[in-house]
Amino acid sequence: MATRRPTMLLILPRSEINGLHRVFGHRFVPLALMTVGALAEREGWDVTIVDETYDDLPDERPDLVGITVWTLFATRAYRIADAYRARGVPVVLGGVHASMLPGEALRHADAVVVGEAEAVLAEVLADARAGTLRGIYRGNWQPMEASPTLDDMSHLYDRFPPWRYWPQYSVQTTRGCRFNCDYCSVIRINGRGARHHNPHDVIAQLKRRTERNRLTAGLMFTDDDFGSDLDYTTELLEAMVAAEVKVAWTAQSSIGIARHPELLALARRAGCSVLFLGLESITRESLLEANKKNRPSEYAELIGRIHDEGIAVEGAFIFGFDHDGPSVFADTIDFADEIGIDLTFLNILTPAPGTATFARLWDQGRIVDFDWSHYTGYQAVFEPELLTRAQLEAGLRSAYRDFYARGRRTRRFRRHLRQLSPDMAAVLAAINWSFGREFHDIRVASEPTYAAPQVELERLARTSRADANDAIWLAADQVDGGAGHGHSTPVALGRPRAGSAA
Repeated sequence: MATRRPTMLLILPRSEINGLHRVFGHRFVPLALMTVGALAEREGWDVTIVDETYDDLPDERPDLVGITVWTLFATRAYRIADAYRARGVPVVLGGVHASMLPGEALRHADAVVVGEAEAVLAEVLADARAGTLRGIYRGNWQPMEASPTLDDMSHLYDRFPPWRYWPQYSVQTTRGCRFNCDYCSVIRINGRGARHHNPHDVIAQLKRRTERNRLTAGLMFTDDDFGSDLDYTTELLEAMVAAEVKVAWTAQSSIGIARHPELLALARRAGCSVLFLGLESITRESLLEANKKNRPSEYAELIGRIHDEGIAVEGAFIFGFDHDGPSVFADTIDFADEIGIDLTFLNILTPAPGTATFARLWDQGRIVDFDWSHYTGYQAVFEPELLTRAQLEAGLRSAYRDFYARGRRTRRFRRHLRQLSPDMAAVLAAINWSFGREFHDIRVASEPTYAAPQVELERLARTSRADANDAIWLAADQVDGGAGHGHSTPVALGRPRAGSAA
């Protein structure tokens, strides 16, 4: 008789608040859970993935539940975990929030994976089958070859309705980031540095996948900075052109990519349609405060270069820096419109757990709200310097309404018809309309009030003060005293430590 394969349920909890996942052209597959699912299948498990935004949790009782935890839906993740454990189902939590607050997460789980899962998931699953899950598991930073490929995850894509996500495919070719922005947790979870997939392997797999499904609606490179390693980016794009992959794609990048006109031209030949740029502020003082290298005086010229290649720009801005006064909202929107930003994503500065921004605001006693369901980017959880919390939240709402007002959208559409292809102009018009509808009003979560335990907040403060490449290991050490620390690699592979020149 064949041995029954164990079953694992992987969950992306729903978020009721506003978000890109509700905007046309920004609905991405749950790539992190697909990666974990492919790893689990290698170990002989049957996997079900539930994106709770679209699907209800199944009634069937799995052998193991895995939940990815982002800060904004941490309280929802904990409630789901508690419910499964009450039924006798073991639960493993992972993701950025659980890695930064493993002690808090462990109050709701049988095990917590701190960091990336590739190096440690096989051990977690073996212990789960044996009934010996043991708390903290440290996943170290492996070469990208250890991560499942697009081929490995192809059948998982097929389980989702083809209309659900747009772009239909998400591909991560690089992990880590060479920059050290204070508000960002990427370098804390993936390391200060960069690890790459073989570009020719990535493109060969992408070509096979897109040829199999010619109705694909596009591709998102989820790399944290698509242009951080210019040699690698060039090799990847050249491979894409040579393979004649017929897919429109978008990527997020620092604006520095526009300083290289030949690379922009290559990106367009390879099918680039939109670049998402973290511009963050229109004032140099605020950028310096955030340890961000951008120079707003260059924005107009660099964005003009991107437009010259027929590529659209989505610019992201943050409000609430200490140099931001009441005029920052209108000034930013006028500036963004003037320099030709095609789409914008706006946020309130949020002290994400584990970041230098959290450490600074905690040490100054300015964080006043530790209910993680409020850490959305649309609610003020700290006391700003030159604004009240109410002004900051109202200003965000007015900025969204201003940028996506009908008159501005109409003027942008006319410009797009002159600058871009008619089909791209139509797509951007649809996305502008979708943004305007989604962010006309700001919603808040209806999760029960949550207060993070004080002992966990004090641990988090120490974690947030740590060097970027040491943060998650310190977070784990504070919970289990460093047990199993030898399995960690507290440096980014092949790259200097955070204090070294990048």
